[in-house]
Amino acid sequence: MNRGILAALLAAQCLLGCEANQECEKSRFELAKSWEGLRSSASRRKLAGVDVEGWKFVETRADLLESSFATTKVTWNSADRAKGEIIQRVNALQTDNPANLTGYKLSLDAALKAQEAYGKMCR
Repeated sequence: MNRGILAALLAAQCLLGCEANQECEKSRFELAKSWEGLRSSASRRKLAGVDVEGWKFVETRADLLESSFATTKVTWNSADRAKGEIIQRVNALQTDNPANLTGYKLSLDAALKAQEAYGKMCR
């Protein structure tokens, strides 16, 4: 194969790989921010004084998920374990305002879907 063609093919492959890496980094960063928001929201719900232990549990798992995606070295085992635990616990949570719980569950669902998509694309 001609050296020029080979060089062009390698450059194209590198560009595609770089774009994929940039997209993964952007997605990872957004995912960490989503878990940060869910952790913060759980903390506020905990401070409201209803189901303090339940919200504390969810807060710590969301914190673990946030930290799992905070750096380029994703800790998948910890993330998967915390994700499973938060899914098991969320339906038993109590709150002083049903709308807050509904909103939390919607945000959680969006974060879980984003994590799944990120895993498929970048794991």
